Amino acid sequence: MEFITNDGIKLNYQDYGKGQPVILVEGFGGYQEIWKLQVEYLLGMHCRVITYDHRNHGRSQRTDKNLTLKQLTDDLETLINILKLDDPILIGHSMGASVCYAYLQRSNNVRAVMGIDQSPKMLNDKTWPYGFEDITTDNFQTKLVQKNNIHETLHGLDNRIFGDLNQAKSICPFDREGNLSLLFDHVQKDWRKVLINTQIPVTLLVAKQSPYFDYHFAKVIEDENPKIKSFVMNNTGHDIMAEIPDEFNQVLRHFVFSSRRK
Repeated sequence: MEFITNDGIKLNYQDYGKGQPVILVEGFGGYQEIWKLQVEYLLGMHCRVITYDHRNHGRSQRTDKNLTLKQLTDDLETLINILKLDDPILIGHSMGASVCYAYLQRSNNVRAVMGIDQSPKMLNDKTWPYGFEDITTDNFQTKLVQKNNIHETLHGLDNRIFGDLNQAKSICPFDREGNLSLLFDHVQKDWRKVLINTQIPVTLLVAKQSPYFDYHFAKVIEDENPKIKSFVMNNTGHDIMAEIPDEFNQVLRHFVFSSRRK
């Protein structure tokens, strides 16, 4: 299925089941197929599950228009409005978490948010040592253009995900170089105030062995707002939901049950 964004771009989405709406938001360079085992699990919990691909991602339209976090947030809001979703639960991985935080900043039409392995501030400085690797305001453009040989996962993805995900990657390859402007925009955002001030429940799920972030950032933010809860997942890299999906889904189950309408 497709919907049209407010600037005329066609985005692919999938809509499954009935019940409490849950939207799964992929990260930079991601594919909605990464959520396969969460879709199945949430359907078993009688949720309505929506996945979609960002512009220039997966099966969505390629464009050089509006490659910004603001536009990706507009895209999410358009999807919510088109489907007439009331109080959806938002679950975002990596950059997808930042899209969820941006939506949280502009709208109260959200039941709860889960951010998966995403620091709310990507750039490191003297007051925030929890950003992405060692990037700073001075070096991020140079660092992020360079080829990164770091392994995103700790032990690889769960075998049950490979088929659909690899097929999607083969049919619709991601052009990282063509989307650097989006990545640069993403890394310059700071969502700490949004999280510290929100009255919407937020769960921060972090990987102890993340190759990108110091997982302690989640506890730092949790201590600033009683609406925020954090969980540290062990034996996994950045793609928690696809590396240790069974363990992740147990946390997901608690999160959804504690968040859904009574």
